[in-house]
Amino acid sequence: MISLILPLTHDEPALLDTLSACVAGVAEGVIRDAVLVTPRLSDSMERMSDAAGCKVVIAEGPRNQLISAGGQAARSDWWLVLTPGMIPSGPWLSDLNAYLAIAEPIDIGLTRLAGRGSLFRLLKAGLLPTFARLTGNPDPRLGLLVHRSMWGDNHRLKPNHHWVTLPTPWHDRRKAG
Repeated sequence: MISLILPLTHDEPALLDTLSACVAGVAEGVIRDAVLVTPRLSDSMERMSDAAGCKVVIAEGPRNQLISAGGQAARSDWWLVLTPGMIPSGPWLSDLNAYLAIAEPIDIGLTRLAGRGSLFRLLKAGLLPTFARLTGNPDPRLGLLVHRSMWGDNHRLKPNHHWVTLPTPWHDRRKAG
């Protein structure tokens, strides 16, 4: 089972898209709990998180510190970290189950960003996982599936990990138009 962690730095309507898309994961028993981490909680975020059954954690700092705060509240050892606005396309639940059946804690899964639009956007979306592997710092537009033991005390991934690209592409609803 997975804990969904949603680091949110400002009030975004895109949060509703991600929560709605992940309801199927809760119904199938893949997602155990959801944690929304934000510096401030607006009325609309409070209503959305309450309706979705999300735990809310108030925390300050950059995205990595928000992930750390969410991880402390998460009930599962595997965390799926998504930027609000990310929604899956395709058989994402069966892909996650298949990955978790063979994954070791040192395996860190990156989602693929589904590109659309110009050739430049398609290339950029396809290269984001490669850049994450090279730099060790995933782009916030990518989903991250990480085991609790691989998240270091310094709010970063531990260095001895192995990158795996998850098969299901995800769309960034904030770019929809």
